[in-house]
Amino acid sequence: MNTRERFLGVAAFEKVCPLKAEYGYWTTTVKNFIDQGMPVVKELPHNISDNGTISGSVKINPESSVVVDENVRSYFSLDPYIAKFPCTYSPLFEEKTIEEDDDYRIYTDQYGITLKQMKTGTAVPLDLDFPIKNRKDFERYKEHYDNDYGKRLPENWKALSASLKGRDYPIRLGGHPFGFFGLPRHLIGAEPLFFILYDDPQLIRDINDFFLDFVMGYWGAIFEDMVPDCVLIWEDMASRQGSLISPSMFKEFMEPYYVRFIDFFTQYGIGNIYVDSDGYVEDLLLLWDNVGVNGLFPFERQAGNDLLRIREAFPGLQMFGGVDKGILTREKSRSAIDDELLVVEKLLAHGGYIPHIDHHVPDDAHWEQFKYYRQRLNGLVDSCA
Repeated sequence: MNTRERFLGVAAFEKVCPLKAEYGYWTTTVKNFIDQGMPVVKELPHNISDNGTISGSVKINPESSVVVDENVRSYFSLDPYIAKFPCTYSPLFEEKTIEEDDDYRIYTDQYGITLKQMKTGTAVPLDLDFPIKNRKDFERYKEHYDNDYGKRLPENWKALSASLKGRDYPIRLGGHPFGFFGLPRHLIGAEPLFFILYDDPQLIRDINDFFLDFVMGYWGAIFEDMVPDCVLIWEDMASRQGSLISPSMFKEFMEPYYVRFIDFFTQYGIGNIYVDSDGYVEDLLLLWDNVGVNGLFPFERQAGNDLLRIREAFPGLQMFGGVDKGILTREKSRSAIDDELLVVEKLLAHGGYIPHIDHHVPDDAHWEQFKYYRQRLNGLVDSCA
C-alpha cells in the first residue's frame, strides 16, 4: 500500500495505518538539526533563506521553487506529507522592491500587499499596507482577473497532469490565502475588515461572490486533467481566545459560500474537504461541520484545543497535526513527550487521524528531543496497522 492509498484509507476511517509524516520545518530548524548531529543525505540549497520553510511533502512540479525535506524524512523513513498543488489567486502583479538595506526589504507582492521582510530570524513578513480599503479599490482590483486560467497552470501542465494520475502520494488543492474569511482579511487587513463587516457588509459579500466564482472556474480547469485527493480552505480565523468572528457572522458572511463551494466539489467526487485554522477552534467546529467540512488542520495544542474532547464530540472528523510543538525544546523532559503521545495513541486507535507537530517544526526544537518524539510516534503508527 503506497502513501496515497494509506492517506485515502485514513480519510475514509478505514482501519489502516496512517501516514508517518511531518508537515514541514523552519529552515533554521533543519540547519540546527544538522548542527546537532542529524545525518545529511542532501545538502540544503546554498541560497536558502533563514526565514523560509522546508516542506515535508514532495514537489508536484519539478520546476517549483519549493524546498522539500529529504534529510529528516530519510532518517525516520517518513512518508511524504500531502503535497500542495501550486496555485495563485493573486492578480499576478509584478513584485516590486520599495526599499532595502542589510537588515530588511520592503516590497509589494503579487497581491499588491506592501510587506516588510527582515533578512535574519524566522519572523513572517510584516504587513504594512493592503490593496483594498473600500468598494472603489475592489472594483479596480477585480479588473485584473480574467478566465484565462491556463496562465496560472504550470507551463508543462498537460504532461505534468498526465504523470500525476499515477502518483503514489496525496495532493491537496487550496490553502493560503483562499478562504471566505481568510482572503478578505489577506486583501483588506484584519482590523479594517472588522470595521467593513459592519460599515459595508455588502462589500464583503461581493468580494466572496467574486472570488468564489473565480476559484470555481480556475479549479474546474484543473479538474479537467487532475482531481486532487483533498481540498483545503484557509481561514486562520481564531486566536487563543477563540473565533475572530461570532457564530452569527459566520452564518451570514461565510456559510452560503461554503455550501456553494462544497456542492461544487461533490460534482467531481471530492469528499475530503478540510479547513486550515490556527488558534482555539473548538467553538468553530460545529459551524464547519454543519456546512459539510469534514477535516481540520493543525489543531494547535498551546491554544487550548483538547483533541480527545474534540474526537468525542466529532467522531467522524478527520484530524491532522495536534502534537504540541513545545515538547521538542531541550528543556522539556522525555516524560512530556510520552504524555503528549498518550493522547495520540488514543486518537490513532479511533482512526481518521494523521499525527504530527501542530504546524512547522520550530527552530527551538532540539534534534535529540525530536528524534525521541518521532521514533516513539513511528512506533505508535506502526502498531495501529
